[in-house]
Amino acid sequence: MSSRLYRPFRTLFGSSRIASRLQSGQTVRIERVKIRKGKSATRFIGTVFKGALIFQLLLWAIPPAPAPQDGDGDRQLVEGKASLPAWFIAFPFTTKRQPPQPYSGSDPEWQEFIRIANNPKERRAIRSRLARIVLDSAMRHPAFVARLGKDIKIQQYWLDIDYPTRAPPVYERSGLLITDDAIAWATTTCDSWTVNVLNHFLWPKPLALGFWAFGTVAAKQTAHEIAKYFGFASDEFGSSQDTSQPKPSVPASTPSPPPLPSSPGPQIQKELQRMRQEATRRPEQVKDPGSLSSSAGATPADPSTSRDKAISAADKPAPDQGNQQTPEQKSSVEDLMRSFSNSEPWKKLKETFERTNRPPRPDPPRGSILVSGMVQLETPRAVVVFDVLAWYDPKTKSYAPGTVRITTRRWQPKQQLPLVK
Repeated sequence: MSSRLYRPFRTLFGSSRIASRLQSGQTVRIERVKIRKGKSATRFIGTVFKGALIFQLLLWAIPPAPAPQDGDGDRQLVEGKASLPAWFIAFPFTTKRQPPQPYSGSDPEWQEFIRIANNPKERRAIRSRLARIVLDSAMRHPAFVARLGKDIKIQQYWLDIDYPTRAPPVYERSGLLITDDAIAWATTTCDSWTVNVLNHFLWPKPLALGFWAFGTVAAKQTAHEIAKYFGFASDEFGSSQDTSQPKPSVPASTPSPPPLPSSPGPQIQKELQRMRQEATRRPEQVKDPGSLSSSAGATPADPSTSRDKAISAADKPAPDQGNQQTPEQKSSVEDLMRSFSNSEPWKKLKETFERTNRPPRPDPPRGSILVSGMVQLETPRAVVVFDVLAWYDPKTKSYAPGTVRITTRRWQPKQQLPLVK
């Protein structure tokens, strides 16, 4: 019934009668369509924001909290049955970073620092283990082995052990704690790796810095093009032209070109006079229209022949190739993509993103010690020095996962050849 109410009334001038009385003899088929507005930028941003909230909610709501225990260590029983484990649903944007707390002399972590500082054998083992990690990483790198050889060994290393005075920061998050008795608002701690991953996903700082650099270089390039159009800039964008240097003078031994004649010769004057007379005549007074073209050594082309060539069958598109791109269109698209990838704004975006983008890393565990320095490896072709930084956990007697950072400092080839023979 509702569809009937909103249906337009049929009149004597309805579209169906007008379509049946067309003079062309063809019947026009009218179909009702629904026009929708395109998605706006705010709607897209809202969709991304909602997706980020759902992702954070699912990531933080999965791990359950342990069930409460009594003083004897037994689980509480409710009506003769074991109580169900409590669930914690974290709310987004409620994470807080607590300031690092300093170690006191009575803390077990500080006592462990004192024990390691008084044990030279254990300190040597800690340094040697880190140098071995650098060696194993270099031997597993295919590009490093292919360039410098397989026979790699540790030549020497300089590693220092530092004992931190403060504990790593603690992160807390708030949310709903669901138990058998009630639902309450609670605050609990979370690991640093989850916080760093979420911050890297929700606040993409490297991507924002890359687009900022892209816009800055693009604005400068556009301003340079405008200044060049009005004549205020003559050199290319990004290149500096030194106008203070004098132009190189022509050597005295170079012969100067012969001077041009001040007045034309008699033969040139005759040709100019004849061309001037032919130009002032009317078309019906010209007896030999081909005289002007014969003086230039060319004959006029037949217009009918040129028209036939313009609409020849070879130039007509095939009926089955209407939706395919021609080679000219493909080449133009490839040239456009190549020019965009080689442009200065795009290069600046890639450079800034690669420089600022770092994978999220967890904070070191409480009670870890810092080991940093340089490790020198010897290969059949060169000597390579690496900068290394890692956190050693005395509780597990190993380096904390995700805290080892290795970067190349320098490499010196054993045999150096000149660039030009």
